Amino acid sequence: MKFQQADRLLKLPIYVFAQLDKIKAEQQAKGADLIDLGMGNPDIPPPQEIIDSLVKSLSNPENHRYPSFEGAPEFKHAVSSWCKRQYGINIDPEHEVVTLIGSKEGVVHFAFAYINPGDITLVPMPAYPAHFRGTILAGGEPYVLPTTERQGWLPDLKIIDPEIAKKAKMMIISYPSNPTGAVSTRAFYEEVVAFCKKYEIILIHDFAYAEIYFEGHKPISMLSIPGAKDICIEYHTTSKTFGMPGWRCGFAVGNRELIESLRKIKTNLDYGLFTAVQKAAIAAMTLDEKDYIDRVRATYQRRRDLFVDGLNSLGWQVKKPQGSLYVWFPVPQGYDSTAFCLKVIEKTGVVITPGIAFGDLGEGYCRAALVAPEERLREAIARLGKAGIRYNG
Repeated sequence: MKFQQADRLLKLPIYVFAQLDKIKAEQQAKGADLIDLGMGNPDIPPPQEIIDSLVKSLSNPENHRYPSFEGAPEFKHAVSSWCKRQYGINIDPEHEVVTLIGSKEGVVHFAFAYINPGDITLVPMPAYPAHFRGTILAGGEPYVLPTTERQGWLPDLKIIDPEIAKKAKMMIISYPSNPTGAVSTRAFYEEVVAFCKKYEIILIHDFAYAEIYFEGHKPISMLSIPGAKDICIEYHTTSKTFGMPGWRCGFAVGNRELIESLRKIKTNLDYGLFTAVQKAAIAAMTLDEKDYIDRVRATYQRRRDLFVDGLNSLGWQVKKPQGSLYVWFPVPQGYDSTAFCLKVIEKTGVVITPGIAFGDLGEGYCRAALVAPEERLREAIARLGKAGIRYNG
């Protein structure tokens, strides 16, 4: 019997990360010592206070029951205080916060609240796959806003066809960027808010890498722009900030109507975030150990400097990214991104991600995640050099 998948699945491009998992398993079965820089899977553990909070919460039988759809009131109050302290924005914990099982599910599920078949979402490319796949799954059409290194990986809103802008339902912005590591300016955010208000477009800001920045270039919240809350929902996660990727904990804040729509979708899909994890996240957002995040940033900055300097010693001319935990660099001539990444894995055991995973405009690049200790990053560079893998312009 042949089973026919829904059109929404057939329209999805191949999920490269699933392919990488298969290739990694094959290489490991051969005994390869892999240095896995493929997935943005943080290796820096959370502070002991967070782990202790989870362990304590696990001993309370009440925490093993279904959690509230709404999220624990104390979690939402912690989110409100965190947003005020870190980003200077005022968030009503009762009406402007929704608890998420990781920010990715919130970004994708939000599309189902507003996108009808044929609706348009404006997406700067290259982009994190969830930014365009959610729209595809909901039956809509992602409209590519091209970005280039010359433009600082920021889209030029002035070249968007006004007729397209009038039809657009949503725009997704995310800086610091995955995969490019680019950061935004306040002036660009002001332009984005004005554009979306002019054309009555819902503005989604994926702020997953809010706390991973370098040289003091602290990113700002989109909601800090006057008038943004009229049209904007912003996503946060504990994965990168507190080393909690496997805990699946995130939240969205912003316009109360948009928050309520996301909450309505989620009440039909899940029972909310495990209460013990919410308790641990509260501990994270109220840490006594105030320098933890500074140490995390410093660790990623050392890794960034080591890896970029290593690439540049092999012929690349890569600029050091100002945010995120990724290095985005061009593939040598004679390869597409997939072929180059496969060669690197086979010849060196170093796993990196082909740029095509981030949309068609990612072709010609690849991404390395800085999720290995410095000695392993040194080893990765040494293996590239030993295998004769260099950039040839």
